[in-house]
Amino acid sequence: MPFCKEYQLEMPVSFPAAELTDFMAAARAVLLTPTKSIGWSELAGASNLIGWRFRAANEYWQAYKSSWTNCGPNVDFEEIYERERNLYGMFSSGVSSIECTAYSIAALLSHPSVLGMAFGQAEQRACSPKKLAQWVSGQAATQSLKSALDSVVNAPEWKCWVDLRNRMTHRSNLPRVVQGAVGNAPPPAKAIHFAATSSTDDIEGELDDFDELHTWLADTVRLLLREGRAVAAGP
Repeated sequence: MPFCKEYQLEMPVSFPAAELTDFMAAARAVLLTPTKSIGWSELAGASNLIGWRFRAANEYWQAYKSSWTNCGPNVDFEEIYERERNLYGMFSSGVSSIECTAYSIAALLSHPSVLGMAFGQAEQRACSPKKLAQWVSGQAATQSLKSALDSVVNAPEWKCWVDLRNRMTHRSNLPRVVQGAVGNAPPPAKAIHFAATSSTDDIEGELDDFDELHTWLADTVRLLLREGRAVAAGP
C-alpha cells in the first residue's frame, strides 16, 4: 500500500491521499491562525478518522473475500463469526469515513474567515452529510459543495452502505440464503446472497458488486475533500 505522509501510515491505493493532503493544508492555513475556533480540535480528530476508517473498511472487506476464496462455503462456526465480523466492520467503517469527512468540512466552515457557520455542541451531535447539505444551502460560496453533498445522500450506494450498517449495528446480521435440493447436491452458497429484512432489501450478486461499493466510497471521499478545500480556499 502507498505511504500517506499526512497519516504516517500505509493506505489503500484507492484512498484519495492527494486530496486529503490538500484539504488539510487549506484547513491549517485557515484554522491555525490567531483567530482560532473550536473547529480546529474537532477537525483534527475527525480528519484522522477519514483515512483510518477508510483503511479499516478496505481491510475488513479483503479479509471477507479471502475467507470465501480460501475456505469456500463449508466452514465452521469460528469462520462464520469471522465473516460476519468482517462484513459488519466493512460497512460500519465505510459509513464512518464519509461521515467523518462531512464533520471535518463542517468544522472547517465554522471558522469566522470561511463561513462562520454555527458548530456548537448541538450541531456537532447532529452533523451528517444530509445535515451539512442543509446548513450550506442558499450560500453562493457553497453551491458546488451543496450539489456534491446532495449527490452523496441521494445515491443508491449511500443508501446501501447506511442501511446495511444500521441493520448489522442495531438489529441482526444479514440473513444468509441457504438453498437446498431434492435428489441432488444443493448449489454452493454464495458470498453475496442475503434475504430481505424489515429494513434491507434482498441482495444477490458477486464479490465484484461490493468491490464497486469501495470504488464509490473512494470517489465520494475524494469529491467531498475537493469541495471542502475549494470553499476554504475562497474564490
